[in-house]
Amino acid sequence: MKKTSWILLIIFAVLAAATYFYLNKEDQTSSGDEFAIKNIGQIAKIVMWDKMKRRITLTKEDNIWQVNGKYRARQDAVDLVLNTFQKLHVRAMVPKAAEENVRRDLNTNGIIVEAYNKAGKALKIYYIGTATKGSMGTYMMQKGGKYPYEVGIPNWEGVLGPRFMLEEVDWKDRGVFRYKTNDIKGLSVEYFQPERKENSFRIDKDGSEFKVQKLYGLSEKRTAIKQKVLYYLKGYESLVAEAFESDNPKRETFVNATPFCEIKLETNKGEQKNVKLYPLPGRQTGELNDGTPIRANVERYYASINNNEEFMLVQDRVFQRILAPSDFFFSKED
Repeated sequence: MKKTSWILLIIFAVLAAATYFYLNKEDQTSSGDEFAIKNIGQIAKIVMWDKMKRRITLTKEDNIWQVNGKYRARQDAVDLVLNTFQKLHVRAMVPKAAEENVRRDLNTNGIIVEAYNKAGKALKIYYIGTATKGSMGTYMMQKGGKYPYEVGIPNWEGVLGPRFMLEEVDWKDRGVFRYKTNDIKGLSVEYFQPERKENSFRIDKDGSEFKVQKLYGLSEKRTAIKQKVLYYLKGYESLVAEAFESDNPKRETFVNATPFCEIKLETNKGEQKNVKLYPLPGRQTGELNDGTPIRANVERYYASINNNEEFMLVQDRVFQRILAPSDFFFSKED
């Protein structure tokens, strides 16, 4: 065989071997957990952003997470992200044939997620892309990493991107009331429908006790049952809305109408909260002979918070506990 042919054969063999090993390169991760942050307790700040200039910053202050330095964050949403950090697991490398497209998509459409500790040191910086084939996982890279990977969570199949929301309203805490009994100085519940008006009442702290009085009608001579008062006040520890309705076109119509009731609460520190509830008709269950719809009991209310500072949708089944009549607190007459 001619010398030239031998040289070409050797070159071809070397290229073939190099191509084989490149296309079949082993996963560079040793355990698959290199994306994970096992000690999520050290995370004090999370920044998420994209090329569309959407940006969310979550910061932990006194064990309470804040969003963009303005609002309390939804703890369930924060917990989901922290849980995701802790369980991230590499499933496979991206096939060579798809690697260029995945890199391009991560660079153009990816979400950048940064996790920092209290000292401001970056723990991880991720580039989070779209779903893998069959939506079984998510394409991801780490800053400084050489390759994109197919990443997921053990025993779970799905796309991770939606967990890293980039709209502020999606992170805002939906809590309407979050007050412990000992923090409440006083509150009132006033009903505006004529047939309910005498159900209105006020509770005031008097030392270690609470006094209950009716707002309308004859003064109540019975003694309020302490256990009932404490049970009622405990209902204010965590009352959460179903959703924000800030852009609802009917917002002004509702807030300018007479509410079903108004709740005013004051804390020992002087914080005041005002909530007005506007009932929404329940689902239609039938109709009268003249075509007037028959509806189920009220299922939801619009809630105007602090004189329309916020407008939210709340469920009757959640708020029913604090919509008690004044008689609830008193013992029966002999």
